[in-house]
Amino acid sequence: MSLMKRFYQDPYLHIRSFSLSLFSGVALCVATYSLRLHDYSAFSFSPWMLALVPFGIYIGGLSAVFMHNATHGSFKPKWMNWVAGNLAGIHQLWGFMGWKLIHLVHHHYSDVPDMDPHAPGDLSFWQFARVMFIKSSARISERYREHWGNTAQTRILQRAVLVVFGAMALTNLALCYLLLGPAGFVFFYIPSYISNHMLYVDINYTAHPKDENGQTAAANLNHTLYYKIANFFWFGIYFHGNHHRKPLLFNPRYMQARAPREKAEEELAA
Repeated sequence: MSLMKRFYQDPYLHIRSFSLSLFSGVALCVATYSLRLHDYSAFSFSPWMLALVPFGIYIGGLSAVFMHNATHGSFKPKWMNWVAGNLAGIHQLWGFMGWKLIHLVHHHYSDVPDMDPHAPGDLSFWQFARVMFIKSSARISERYREHWGNTAQTRILQRAVLVVFGAMALTNLALCYLLLGPAGFVFFYIPSYISNHMLYVDINYTAHPKDENGQTAAANLNHTLYYKIANFFWFGIYFHGNHHRKPLLFNPRYMQARAPREKAEEELAA
């Protein structure tokens, strides 16, 4: 059963999924701490640590690729989608299911005002950067209440989901710290998280440009040096228009702009 169908058939989907991720994260934290891979109280700077920053930035983008493609089942074999999605979910703190549901709703209501979970609207770039994830979660909560009702029970359940989600995110953050140690956390994880967040913001803000009528639609971006570099290292991630046309493609930059039959018909007509 698809995740969208489960969302509308199971009122406990969120809290069950987040709780499972929370318990798994706690178990991994305990196991990692028991191995004592690092001296967590010591932090000493060394110049080589600066080399972790660009590597962290790259991994932040790769985490977005993993999460995005796992959401659409683009990895082969199929079990790789679960692995890639959950690894990215730990890195991004959200968990796999929460991000996946928001993204599928985005595809379902793409560029529909008040329905698309992260449509920029009239916000500036930095305003959008501050509220994108909060706004996305709020849209999912609205869809939930519309379907299951705005009752005392659903409100209590959504508050519980928020508490479990916060605990899960903090647990994932602690796990990253325990795995990487103080230096790795500062010079690798923090740059990777920032680059991941800003990449999502930039794609959702700039890859849905407005036309002369104020309407937005997914577009391909490859016209600047930054976009060319990003598309090369992050598997065509800014070919967002192609992705919306064929979401299952692992690298949407290689999608043909037009079907061969359509091109042949145009040539005959000419």
